[in-house]
Amino acid sequence: MDIEKKYGRLLEIFKEISKIPRNSCKEEGLADYVCTLAKEKNLEYRKDNLYNVIVKKTASSGYEGRNAIIFQAHLDMVCEKTIDSMHDFEKDSIEIIESEDTYTAKDTTLGADDGIGVSYLLLLLEDDEIKHPDIYLLFTTQEEIGMDGAKYFDYEGIKAKYLINIDGEESNEAIVGCAGGSRIKYEKNPECVSTDEKDRYKLSISGLRGGHSGVDIDKGRKNSNLICAKILSRLEDVRIISFVGGNKDNAIPNSTICDFVTTSMNVQEIVDDMMANMDLVDEDKNIKIDLCRIDEAPDYALSISESKSALDMILGLKQGVIEYSKDKEGLVETSGNVGIVNVSCEKSIITELLRSSDDEKREVIEKDNECFAKERGYSYEVQSSYPGWKYNPNSNLEKIYEDTYKEVTGGEIPMVQAIHAGVECGMIYKKMPELELISIGPDIEDVHTTNETLYIKSCLKILKIILLMIEKL
Repeated sequence: MDIEKKYGRLLEIFKEISKIPRNSCKEEGLADYVCTLAKEKNLEYRKDNLYNVIVKKTASSGYEGRNAIIFQAHLDMVCEKTIDSMHDFEKDSIEIIESEDTYTAKDTTLGADDGIGVSYLLLLLEDDEIKHPDIYLLFTTQEEIGMDGAKYFDYEGIKAKYLINIDGEESNEAIVGCAGGSRIKYEKNPECVSTDEKDRYKLSISGLRGGHSGVDIDKGRKNSNLICAKILSRLEDVRIISFVGGNKDNAIPNSTICDFVTTSMNVQEIVDDMMANMDLVDEDKNIKIDLCRIDEAPDYALSISESKSALDMILGLKQGVIEYSKDKEGLVETSGNVGIVNVSCEKSIITELLRSSDDEKREVIEKDNECFAKERGYSYEVQSSYPGWKYNPNSNLEKIYEDTYKEVTGGEIPMVQAIHAGVECGMIYKKMPELELISIGPDIEDVHTTNETLYIKSCLKILKIILLMIEKL
């Protein structure tokens, strides 16, 4: 078996699918690509109305008596871009920037989360040289906005003992448990008043690192929505014209723009004081806070009391690291992220993602935030939720992974741990509790940001692990 050739083909596949737009809920193009390949290979497949696709490859000769394996990855990607990018995620290809060791993208997220996982599955689909038991290749959708693909997929008829999810981000790590989460939307029709055009300002926050609202929530990175709200909250008569920050509830916001009205004469002093006294981690040292007067703006703004209510919501919802695990040092147990704010006279909308490995604790915080919101006149809606995935200390799959990893790396010991992020394994495990599951993947940094980086040589390492695990299972 020519592993280097397969590795080269893996990277070719990743580049091919990077040409296909695949925002959440718009994965049909890539789903059709998968179906076309399956049809060409005369494989059994089906696609549902959410664009989930499952492909079955029957066992190779001599492998018929072994337990079946499900390989799973998600088709959608987080579509973030720089503030000045003209990229259209509806139709444009991701422009990959290639170095000897890495892939990044020009002004956008790369989509290695989870395009590289999809690429592994497509390699298994098309390669007839790899010997295997019955395998199912499960391509799910809407993972980045609530895992509805995995949640509503029909698992009837799938007979398997093991599931290998390829959505990990560190090649020396296997995930064997995860946090559950709830996406919560707060909404209000605000009272508005006419504005004085002489007192209009624009406040822009940019240059922050941002990041994943689960795995990066304890790294001290600033949330641009909170910084903006803290500045405005120091103005006694502030009236918000518009407050727009963040694009995804599962990404720490890195830029926010707010137009507002105030008669205060010390706005710039407040901005300067905020900049001078912020405790910034190195990743946020490129922050920019710009303030200027504006001439053209709507004639109406939120009233002072409505503006205060909106700022109270942004600042007062339980968020950031709420509690650490008592069982595992350094592991975040419960957190929140006010990821999207869109406030104007038309509507005031705030969206938060709560995560916890303890479903009961998450529900308690949901109730606290619901009461807090309703006291300020905001409606409360849990748009989606997903369960956690409880660690199985008796997993044979975990043992085989550890043995395989050591063999591939010459004796290195992998990290095997639960994480503070949602993965589809939790949703699938709820539907198929007989499964043993594990999540692995190559090295990817800064997912959900325009700095997303795939370390391509780690893809070879994971490929070797996958192929050897197939032999052992």
